[in-house]
Amino acid sequence: FSGKKRRLTIIECGCDINTMIDLAKVADLGAKLFYLSGMVHGEYQKQEIHNLGRFISVMKFRPLTWQTTHPYVLVDRMEELTNPEHV
Repeated sequence: FSGKKRRLTIIECGCDINTMIDLAKVADLGAKLFYLSGMVHGEYQKQEIHNLGRFISVMKFRPLTWQTTHPYVLVDRMEELTNPEHV
C-alpha cells in the first residue's frame, strides 16, 4: 500500500516462531502482532481489515532501535565456501 506520506508492506506470517522472529527484525510497526480470525471463502473479514487499516493509519511510526543499529541483507541462497580443513 502506498500513499502521499508513507508506504506499507503487509506480510502474512505463518504459525512458525522462527518466521515471526525474522519478520520482527525488519518490522517498522514496533513488531506489532495483528490477529485476524481467519479467512472466509478465501477472503479476510471486511470489518477486521477495516479495523486494521484504521489502527495503522493513526499510529506513529518509530523505527526500532535494533533495526537502526543492525543493517541487514536479504538473500536468496547462502553457500559455505570455507575449506573444511581450515575449520
